[in-house]
Amino acid sequence: MADDPQIVEGQRVLGVVPGLPAVGTQKVPERQKLVFTWPNLTVRHAVAALAVILLVLVISLVFNAPLKEIANPAVTPNPEKAPWYFVGLQELLALLHPMIAGVLLPGLLVGGLMILPYIDRNPSRKSKCRKVAIWLFSLFLGAWIVATIIGFAFRGADWGWVWPWIEWHGEL
Repeated sequence: MADDPQIVEGQRVLGVVPGLPAVGTQKVPERQKLVFTWPNLTVRHAVAALAVILLVLVISLVFNAPLKEIANPAVTPNPEKAPWYFVGLQELLALLHPMIAGVLLPGLLVGGLMILPYIDRNPSRKSKCRKVAIWLFSLFLGAWIVATIIGFAFRGADWGWVWPWIEWHGEL
């Protein structure tokens, strides 16, 4: 049993198939297939990060980003708008009761995202097979983008409706 060439350290070789591999023209040793993350991948990531930093630097030098005056804690500007990622929520708070817009709708959204895998049980990863997930996500994303655009472009003093092509200066 110990002289059997098919037994190697407690394992049995089922068979060896001579010839070329299914893909390619020659068999590549296992050591040559490995690509180490250092320095190959790390250097590529560092070069990509430096390229993005350089692009942002050039854009910031070319285009002027106008800043407002220094913040005065005694005077609140009118309208006071949230950062861009919260303007949609601020728009909902202006339209609905705070309990609904600030607690129930975000809670329903998170709950809906948690049960979405149970609603759309399709195991396929192809987009043409995931109609329910794509429609629900597109509906949510479109509504959020519309609310954000309305909050930024169409809201003026006292959160009133203002057409963006009509110029207004501060108070109406």
